[in-house]
Amino acid sequence: MDINNAFIACADKWAKDELDEKINFALDTFEEWAGNYEKDEKELLIKLLQKFDYYSYNSIVKIMKELNLKIVQDYGISNADSVISVVRKQDGKLNSSYEYWLLHRMVSGFGKGMYCDSVNDIDEKYWDNISKVVYVDDCSGTGEQFTKFIIRQKKSFQNKQIILVVIEAVEDAKRYIKNELGKYGVNVEVVAYTTKKKALKNMVEKEKNMFYEMSQKQEIFKDYILGFEDAEALMAFYNNTPNDTLGLFWFVSEKNNPIFPRELDEKPGWKMSNAEKKKRRREQYESKCM
Repeated sequence: MDINNAFIACADKWAKDELDEKINFALDTFEEWAGNYEKDEKELLIKLLQKFDYYSYNSIVKIMKELNLKIVQDYGISNADSVISVVRKQDGKLNSSYEYWLLHRMVSGFGKGMYCDSVNDIDEKYWDNISKVVYVDDCSGTGEQFTKFIIRQKKSFQNKQIILVVIEAVEDAKRYIKNELGKYGVNVEVVAYTTKKKALKNMVEKEKNMFYEMSQKQEIFKDYILGFEDAEALMAFYNNTPNDTLGLFWFVSEKNNPIFPRELDEKPGWKMSNAEKKKRRREQYESKCM
């Protein structure tokens, strides 16, 4: 199959619910991006593109409704004994989980009293009445972030059911979360709209080697060739592309202008110290001189 036809078929699938800015950018960028590769490399790209999932805002609203129905039917989530919360970064700051938590709140039909952005803030006399704790996030690539987050919590999850709700998960991540948290006596289930194997899992050694060489030629940082912690994910969302995704699709370099570039969380100038501002100006000046 011609790579251009393969890509158009993928774009049609991604735009099923909405043709948004991210898809339009991918359409505009694709020819340049794919032009970096030889015929056999393009055949490998086609295989990866056909496994790639992009989720627009409208598609996620629909998916979130389906996922909510599933946790109500399968796990009995209700305002009687359940709380719905947020996965935070190691430093306690909010991340994409907060955005998806708000989306879930918008479509679930549950009252706002069921939603709490940190279970550590729940009084112990109420915590004892809660038997189910739901966390909402965009994806799970390795499972490590969520596992470490649960272990860091001050609350005891003994005799409670934890449910992680995500749009997409890598199969290995789901297994990792259950196995690792099981060692702490934590009962956890991962409910994902889409679950996929690692991107290169069923490829022959020749194809894997070719993918590495393609990534190196495009100057993808070694740590991101297979995605963060070798997640080998193939997904992007309307608000960002996870670093779990294979680097060719999002990592910007001198040679790689990707179709789903990752948006960096850069501080605005008014939040920066004088030293940080000087450093940024110096880096910008040096980049112009190169």
